[in-house]
Amino acid sequence: MSAPGSGPRRSYYVRNPWRPWVAGGMAGASTILTTTTLFYALGRLPLALVGISVGLAAAAAGLALYARHRAARFDAEHLGR
Repeated sequence: MSAPGSGPRRSYYVRNPWRPWVAGGMAGASTILTTTTLFYALGRLPLALVGISVGLAAAAAGLALYARHRAARFDAEHLGR
């Protein structure tokens, strides 16, 4: 708590526009791999499409890792670390 009359408390929250991309990329990769595994196990997905799905999942995970890097840089710039 701040003392009366000392002014408003300083907020250290800064909206980081890269954070949702991290979660979205990882969720997308996980969803693609889960769906691919399920349909391949049921015999409904040919092996060629499994390769394409794995490639898409890798791209989504790569996007998430890039967004994580950018989010860390954004935090460092705005929080002075």
